[in-house]
Amino acid sequence: MEILSLLEELEIKGEEGEKWYTRFIPGFIGKTVLDAEEFFGILHQLRSGLRTEMTTATQVTRDRERILQEARTESAKILEAAREQAHLLVSSDEVVKHAEQRGEEIIDQSRIDAQAIRAEAETWARGIVERLENYVARMSATIDKTRKALVTDTATRRAEMPGEEEE
Repeated sequence: MEILSLLEELEIKGEEGEKWYTRFIPGFIGKTVLDAEEFFGILHQLRSGLRTEMTTATQVTRDRERILQEARTESAKILEAAREQAHLLVSSDEVVKHAEQRGEEIIDQSRIDAQAIRAEAETWARGIVERLENYVARMSATIDKTRKALVTDTATRRAEMPGEEEE
């Protein structure tokens, strides 16, 4: 840094300056005399350098605060995104679990419905078979009755025809 080198130069000037010792002026014993023009030139350079350094330091501080604020904001965004992602994962897990549970309920209900339909179909089929058996039984009875009537009618006609028996 330029300021440190200027301070070091002032220190060297102070060490190299003339030493004055006097007994006549109180407080002036053992003092060092410097060239005023050199001293004020270095002092002016120090002030100029300090202004620049202070401006730079102020700017660095502002930049640091801005960067820190941006980092905090970005950190908050990342955390929020992570929370949302976690929430979505939890939600999708819950949706999957709910869908699986609902699927099981539908399958169970389908089995119950299938059993009921099968039972109704068996009952209906038994009813049809019973009706067919009744119908076949009535038809068989009618056939038997008709056969008996034909046999009886044929026997009666043969008995009534006297000439046919002689032949």
